[in-house]
Amino acid sequence: MKAKRLSKAQRSDLITTLPQAIIETILCLLPIEEAARTSILSREWRYKWTTIPKLVFSRSSVKKSTEEKQRERRKKDLSPYGVPFYGLPLYILPWRHLTDLHLASCVLDHQPIFNGISSLTTLSLKGVTMSIETLLHLLSNCPSLKSLCLIINNEDLLDNENPSIVELFKCLPMIENLTTWGYIIPSFVQASVPEEPPTLLIHLKYIYIDYMCFVDGYGMPFLAVLLKCSPNLEKIKLEIREYYELEEHSLILEEYSDVWLEHLNELKIQNFRNRKPEMEFVKFIMGRSPNLKKVVLRICMFKNEELEMSRILLRAPRVSPVEIIVHNSLIEN
Repeated sequence: MKAKRLSKAQRSDLITTLPQAIIETILCLLPIEEAARTSILSREWRYKWTTIPKLVFSRSSVKKSTEEKQRERRKKDLSPYGVPFYGLPLYILPWRHLTDLHLASCVLDHQPIFNGISSLTTLSLKGVTMSIETLLHLLSNCPSLKSLCLIINNEDLLDNENPSIVELFKCLPMIENLTTWGYIIPSFVQASVPEEPPTLLIHLKYIYIDYMCFVDGYGMPFLAVLLKCSPNLEKIKLEIREYYELEEHSLILEEYSDVWLEHLNELKIQNFRNRKPEMEFVKFIMGRSPNLKKVVLRICMFKNEELEMSRILLRAPRVSPVEIIVHNSLIEN
C-alpha cells in the first residue's frame, strides 16, 4: 500500500494540522503581541491565539493612547521603580481557557461587566495599582485560583477602605500557595482582628511572606489569623525586614493556643535576629506542630549570640523531634 502523498499546500502548512494543545503551547512561548499577530495568517488562525492558557502583559504589550503619552511626558516617573504604568481594564481578561496570568506595573480598572476567569489557577500581581474593590472583585471571580503572588504596596491600593483579613481569605477558597509581603498587610489588618476566624483556607499548603515585620502591629496579627484559617499548612517561609525605628507592638500568641498545625513539616526564616517576638513565634510553631521536621534559621550574628539563641531553642517545648538548622552568614563568610 502506497503512502498518501501530501499536496504542496499541505506540506507548506504542517503546523496548522498540529493538535490544538501543541499549537497553544507554541503560542505560549511567544510574547503576547506576537501571538496575537498570528491571527492574520489565515482564517483558521484568526482566533487560535485567544485560547492560549497563559498571559504575561508588559509595557511593550499595551499600546499607549495619545492622552497617555502626553501624561507620561508631563510626569516621567509614574511608578516607584521609575517604570511607567500602563492601564489595563478588567474587561479584557475574561478568557475562557486562561490558566496563568502575570501582571506587573499596571493600573487595573474595575469594570462591573467582568465576570471572572473560571479556569485561572495562577495569578501574579506585582506593582499593580488598583482599588481594594477591584482586587477583591478580581480574586472572588477566579474560583479555581490555586497560586497567588500579591506583591503590592499599601499606597498602591487607591481607596480608603479597610477590608478585614477574613474578607480577603473568603476570596481564596481553593488557594494552595500564597506569596505576599509586609507592605500590603496593613490594608487588611484593622484595629482589631477576629477572635474566632473561620477555617477558610483548608487547601493552603505553602505561605511565603517577604518583608515580614513582627512588631509593627500588623504582620503578627495577619500571620496569626492566617495560621488559624489554614489547618493543612505544610510549609512556612518568612523573610524579616529591618525595623529598628518601629515602636514594638506585641501580640499574645497564647490567644491562639487552640491552633494546631497537624501537617506543618518545615519552617524557614530569613534574617532571624533572635528578638523576642521572632523567638516567641518559633517556639509557638514548635509547640503546635506534631509533624514538624525542620526549622531553618538564616542569621547574621556573633558566635556568642548564636550560642545563646541555640540554648533558648533547645530548651523550648516541642511536640516533635524537629531538626533546627542555623546558617550564620557572619561566620560562614
